[in-house]
Amino acid sequence: MNRRRFPLPGATAAPATREPPRAGGGFTLIELLVVIAILVVLVGLLLPALTAAKESGRTARCLGNLKQLSLGLGMYVDDFKAYPIYTFDQDGFLIPISFWPDELRPYTQQDWTNALYRCPSYRGLTLPRTDIGDPLGSYGYNANGTRFAFSPLGLGGYLTEPDNWDSVEPIREARVVQPANMIALGDANLMWLIPPVLKAYYGVDGPTTYTGFSRLDINSWLRTTAPGFGGREGVLRATEKRHRGRFEVVFCDGHAEGIPYTRLFEKSDAALRRWNNDHEPHADQLVK
Repeated sequence: MNRRRFPLPGATAAPATREPPRAGGGFTLIELLVVIAILVVLVGLLLPALTAAKESGRTARCLGNLKQLSLGLGMYVDDFKAYPIYTFDQDGFLIPISFWPDELRPYTQQDWTNALYRCPSYRGLTLPRTDIGDPLGSYGYNANGTRFAFSPLGLGGYLTEPDNWDSVEPIREARVVQPANMIALGDANLMWLIPPVLKAYYGVDGPTTYTGFSRLDINSWLRTTAPGFGGREGVLRATEKRHRGRFEVVFCDGHAEGIPYTRLFEKSDAALRRWNNDHEPHADQLVK
């Protein structure tokens, strides 16, 4: 038998309540914000690692280029028992007809503007030589050693008679005392170029740029990074972005090193010896 239950005297029945339904089990606004915050943190943690991995890949490709150039340089030296002269001029004129990449072309089968001479981390211009301008691009040759001029200390040859370009002599292979400690090729140090210079020397219109010449040169570095030089901060920033501030360098024996610019261009005797074929520092030859 069914019995109805009545409330006790004085008691009131609690009103029935219902929770609002959740549509399809979706996120609440707070849950969504938490997920977004977690994703932002994860991206912040992973992005530096991804950036570093990408730069490591670019550095590996750059080293591959330099190793191929080093092989070409080694074959040239085997054939001629001397290192390529940095530049040849026409008889009687100061007009370059050949630079060191032209001398390596029979061995590399590549011109200055081809892929072999393009570092993936380089952001400057790549332009061929002109009658009055050196090639612009990724890589440079240790032509002068620690002297800021055509010099018998580096690899690029020297004049046996001052101002007489017919007297140019190459650096003989035997003159390099310690090939494993003699810089040959590497990332070019960057220079500050402004539009009027680009137009006058290369006939191109362009913005202010931080671009490599075809030299790896300690004196050029000391001048362009000296306090008071107009493009100093830009040169340093561009250098730090390329290979995270390291120069990829190959030596005369063919081995490669990634060297922080602070160590490559320091003025200690040990660092300076690596620029000169006699393995002496010659600090007195540096620009003041």
